Amino acid sequence: MVRKLVLFVILLIGGCSFSYGAQQIPMQIINEGAASSGPTYAPARPWYITQDENVFTSSAIPEDYTLVLFDEDGEIVYSDTLLSGSTMFVLPSTLSGDFEIRLVPYDSTYYYRGYISL
Repeated sequence: MVRKLVLFVILLIGGCSFSYGAQQIPMQIINEGAASSGPTYAPARPWYITQDENVFTSSAIPEDYTLVLFDEDGEIVYSDTLLSGSTMFVLPSTLSGDFEIRLVPYDSTYYYRGYISL
């Protein structure tokens, strides 16, 4: 009986997560202007965005960012501006395939990078 209950709970939880189709995308910070010497600091906290088809949500964006999508050949296929305080953005439904997504703050030497499939 306990096995059936555990199996039912696993199927229920798994079914709920798959029915929504949302997944978390880890965004890795890339610092192109990092100094080679000097004090070391704790690593940046990870930032996750949630993807549900072509709709993306995150915690409130702290400053204005440029959203850039690169295709598998490294070509820019889409770009947009995300304003400070935004919590959601939607990519065009005409895009399909695997992409590198970058969130680049204005006047900065770092950016956030992740990988998505549409």
